[in-house]
Amino acid sequence: MVLDFLFQIHPTILILIIGVFVSTIMVFVYKYMTNQTLMKELRDEIQELQKEMKELRNNPTRMAEVNSKAMETNMKYMMHSMKPTLVTFIPAILLFGWLSAHIAYDPLVAGNEFSVNLNFEDTIAGNIVPTVPEGMTLIDGENYSIKDHNVLFVFRGDVPGTYTLQYALQNETGDILRTWQNNVTITMSDSDRKYTGPIFKMNDKILKTITVSNENFHPFGSFHIFSWYPGWVTLYILISLVCSLGLRKWLKIY
Repeated sequence: MVLDFLFQIHPTILILIIGVFVSTIMVFVYKYMTNQTLMKELRDEIQELQKEMKELRNNPTRMAEVNSKAMETNMKYMMHSMKPTLVTFIPAILLFGWLSAHIAYDPLVAGNEFSVNLNFEDTIAGNIVPTVPEGMTLIDGENYSIKDHNVLFVFRGDVPGTYTLQYALQNETGDILRTWQNNVTITMSDSDRKYTGPIFKMNDKILKTITVSNENFHPFGSFHIFSWYPGWVTLYILISLVCSLGLRKWLKIY
């Protein structure tokens, strides 16, 4: 892949770099796609109208007139800023998709155990027999009964690579009723930001989901607020806001 070299950078540093870079691009796109003289005039007018409304609290009729004018001016301001917003919207969505595919979860590392959970519909019973490819090890057992609508497997990836895990549903007589499969990617180390899944939604009336135990990536480590651990999206939003607001103030962009 063209961008594989980026995965050699620690994901936290990578998010910081991308956040600063994208914010800078978006600020300059906004600057050169808007009439800054007009934008300044509109913003100043909005501020003056807001100040005037505070002084008219004892005059509801006049205050309503000023508020209507302020809303009209604010709408003009928003309309002029809409074009650069639309231009940068699609690239921003694509970027978020790319980051989610490579940053949102920690990879499965060779030599470490991981689990795969199969969640079935309420009425399904039987045994699940996995097919384990070469390079993977099934830690315990070969035949698993569905209990409380779930079956949990524990695997270990011995050799880095992408593997296809297959699961067969058997009835009491050993007949295979249905099979499913999903891919997992095993990496050499945590710095190799490659993974598949981890949640596979199945479009059938027997199996709901296959969930692989990739851990969520926490750029702030063990820091948490109550039970919430800020993720990569939080870090990206914070760095983008700081960079964007700082550049706008420095370059006097309205």
